[in-house]
Amino acid sequence: MTNATAATIELTEQDGFTIAAIEGEIDISNSIELETELSHAVPNDARGLVLDLSGVGFIDSSGIRTLFDLAARLGGHQQLFHLVLPEDSHLRRTLGMLQIPAVMPMFADVASATS
Repeated sequence: MTNATAATIELTEQDGFTIAAIEGEIDISNSIELETELSHAVPNDARGLVLDLSGVGFIDSSGIRTLFDLAARLGGHQQLFHLVLPEDSHLRRTLGMLQIPAVMPMFADVASATS
């Protein structure tokens, strides 16, 4: 587990995916550190990254930029990038309004994201 300014990351592996569960907030104070850690956490032979944002209460524009940068990086390696957010999540509705699911598929749970 790694501590960023306002977030923690717990890394695991499941079905060939690196699973990163984030707790806290993603903002300008930690988004670069989070992106660096997540980029290094995904081996080249992994199917991709599942980013579990269920425990994230806030994300600012730098955090949104981090999501797009991760999606581009993983796409360049032909790896998948899936987001996990509960169906009733305020953050899920916000990301949906920004058309994020067109670039990064969203799932209600990790099991769905890795199947």
